[in-house]
Amino acid sequence: MNDTRTKSMVKSIVWRFLGIGILALITYIFTKSWITTGLITFFHHLVFLFIYYFHERMWFRIRNVKILEWRRWIKPITYELVLGHLVLGIISLIFTGSWLQTSLITIVYIENKLWIYIVYDWLWEKFWL
Repeated sequence: MNDTRTKSMVKSIVWRFLGIGILALITYIFTKSWITTGLITFFHHLVFLFIYYFHERMWFRIRNVKILEWRRWIKPITYELVLGHLVLGIISLIFTGSWLQTSLITIVYIENKLWIYIVYDWLWEKFWL
């Protein structure tokens, strides 16, 4: 696999743009506030621009064959389910002050991004030159 720092950076930036649109739509549906939507979306994606890059670099360094066999599943689980729920949950709770809105935003966003992540990663593996 041709994996470079440039690929990780480009992949990270494209992923952020997709995530911004998806998170903004979902957040607005549950908050009906453009200000809250903007704050949650901005801070979540600012933090995750860095998290995604380092997550990609970490996976590039893993050489364990057994882990690599399960990579397609472990990678999105660590990124979306673990890191995603934690970071988005904290940020959403800070700006909404509501456990219900935080739960709805986080669950709908992360669970949808999970399957999108798998497809996105597969497309990059197949088509990166």
